[in-house]
Amino acid sequence: RKFGIRKNTLQYDDVMNRQRELIYKQRDQVLDGIDLTEKIRGMLETNIAENVGNYCSGETQADWNIAGLKEKYKGWLTTDEDFQNVDELTVDDVVNTLTQRGLKRLEEKRELIGDEMFTEFQRMVLLRNVDVLWMDHIDAMTELRNGIGLRAYGQYDPVVEYKREGFDMFDAMIDSIREDTVRMIFLAQVRTREEPKREQVAKETGAAGAADGSV
Repeated sequence: RKFGIRKNTLQYDDVMNRQRELIYKQRDQVLDGIDLTEKIRGMLETNIAENVGNYCSGETQADWNIAGLKEKYKGWLTTDEDFQNVDELTVDDVVNTLTQRGLKRLEEKRELIGDEMFTEFQRMVLLRNVDVLWMDHIDAMTELRNGIGLRAYGQYDPVVEYKREGFDMFDAMIDSIREDTVRMIFLAQVRTREEPKREQVAKETGAAGAADGSV
């Protein structure tokens, strides 16, 4: 019985170790200073394609949830005027419209703050989201592990269920990293560093002279 418990513990640990290797590999790439331009663009394109696929699924446009899609991207990719004539749209039309708009706005932000600062800005945003969401994921996996043994009462293998749900949760975390990163890049305001300006804060109102004529 103890051997069986130990075996399960090792398998649980193996799941977390594999996930940790994947996330730290990505984190190390960010810290090593690689150019994230193509990676961020890929995140944007993947996020749009997946969300449009979810909101615009169904046999006809009448089944689409265009209002939900517009609400999801409101403020950073969509406006109230977008996609008025739904009957004339295809999924590719929606994907291409949002993708081209997103890529254009990325370049506009790069031009606004400069290549060097934009590169560092992308790195900072991605690293922050990886760290925050990974820590949340560790807590969620701990809760899953603490309660997974109860699955045995329902004739389910706890290890198999832990692996399946754990990787579903990991995939959801990766999706969140992708979306939170691109949204923050669009919405965050970057303050550029400016040279301090010397200003006169007091004006001379008069001069007192000493007896010898010195001031």
